[in-house]
Amino acid sequence: MRPVSLGVAVVAVCWLVLAGSGPAGNARAFDDFPLYSAGDRADGLPLVAVLRRDDTANYVSFVYGDCVPSDDAGCAPPAEIQVWPACRRNLALYRSPSPAGPAAEPATIRGVPAAVLDDGTRLELQTGSSTVVVFADSRARALRIAGALRAVNGSVPPGRMLPPPTPGALESTLDC
Repeated sequence: MRPVSLGVAVVAVCWLVLAGSGPAGNARAFDDFPLYSAGDRADGLPLVAVLRRDDTANYVSFVYGDCVPSDDAGCAPPAEIQVWPACRRNLALYRSPSPAGPAAEPATIRGVPAAVLDDGTRLELQTGSSTVVVFADSRARALRIAGALRAVNGSVPPGRMLPPPTPGALESTLDC
């Protein structure tokens, strides 16, 4: 689920900014599940917000770049990384094709199972007990951002292999 507009998302009651020094704030101290971002910049775009959603959805969002809405509908930022606990969102959602669901292209990115969706503008990577979702305005940008992912509250540097999925993550059997 991608926010329609950064402005709308920030105003919504269910969003909380992880406060602290700089946009990354206290994300380094967050310990509900492992977080991954592209650092202070993603493919040349500055990190402009780190948001936490913990209601019917449960993820931390790293928003890169700005957009200028052309009407009241708002706009999506050029890049966003959402990190979900694998018990809530995982690749098992895309196993059986459904007319209502998106078609997923299976892939391996940075050594972990992934799904390529929406003509490559959305990537979902299954790593450890997290599902990392990269949204971008192009397939090339999404792949570059996936290559730049690094652990925020762990020790995985950019470009290295990501941790394999926790047992049960791919089967959607992890407990929350």
